[in-house]
Amino acid sequence: MLPTLTHTHHGHSGLCAALNGSPLRIALLYTESNLTPWKENVNEETLLYLASNAPQDVIPTIIHFEGFEQKLASQLRSFDVVFNLCYGYHEASQVEVAEWLTRHGITHTASAPAAMRKAQDKALLPAFCRELGLHTPEILKCPEKLNDEALYLRKPRLGSCHRNIDIETGAWFKARYTLREPDFLVQPYIQGREFSVGVISNQEGTDFECLPPVEIFPEDGNVIYTAGKAFGKTNRCFSPELPGCVEAELYRAARLLHKHLGLSGMSRTDFRCDTNGKVYVLDVNALPNLDPVRSLMPAICEHAGISITELMRRTLAQTLQQQAMSLTSAVP
Repeated sequence: MLPTLTHTHHGHSGLCAALNGSPLRIALLYTESNLTPWKENVNEETLLYLASNAPQDVIPTIIHFEGFEQKLASQLRSFDVVFNLCYGYHEASQVEVAEWLTRHGITHTASAPAAMRKAQDKALLPAFCRELGLHTPEILKCPEKLNDEALYLRKPRLGSCHRNIDIETGAWFKARYTLREPDFLVQPYIQGREFSVGVISNQEGTDFECLPPVEIFPEDGNVIYTAGKAFGKTNRCFSPELPGCVEAELYRAARLLHKHLGLSGMSRTDFRCDTNGKVYVLDVNALPNLDPVRSLMPAICEHAGISITELMRRTLAQTLQQQAMSLTSAVP
């Protein structure tokens, strides 16, 4: 467990104006990777990276989440904003942590719990995509629908971090699964190119903007792959060659889903583009990880000319904007 660390920057970032000129006191709230449900990338390097790159006029303090305790809630309420890097605690998910923070009146940078819950549940994605005119792989529930020779993907309904995923033929699945497991989904495997698009707050914290897509591709050229290393090593291309219509659809879909789900702060949506150029939504990540080496979001921002300092500033500005609007609407 990391010791609490406080690091102060001097200067003017605009954030302190919301507090009548006082520095913004933020808590970098985290849970160690081995204590999160899907072992997300949260480590000392990430926390020190964020603390040392915090915006000017921000005083960051690293706080370790040690359970749903009243004492911790009281401590967190003493900060102006909690920069939420807590991806769960033991069996509790990141949504349950956000719910606990919200219930205790703690201002934090993650999306509203209801929005996070909708994004986390992949079984809900087909309905959202239909409403928005987007495509996503069909969720298959009847074994007889599987073609013995075709490829299918089985993945957890909630979370994953690229874990517990199977990509096999229909015959393989028929021999092993009933397709009626509530915690897993089976879908056709989309062969093609994979992309990820980040959505972040604009400079003023009043709206959102999409960042250029990054392509994730298999190092060995295999048609069966996922981001990560479960099916072989993958690499990233931050300047992929894309038809204009495909790039526009990636932007449109990421922004539509971010707003439709009611997400705030930042999100990252994963896509597959099949060999005919049809774009499929795979997943919406409502709380992207910020590991400076292994995570996609910081790298996507960097290649778009947005530093981690600016990403934090925009996220904090948008959180303060939302807090101000909430207080204004609560006044009779």
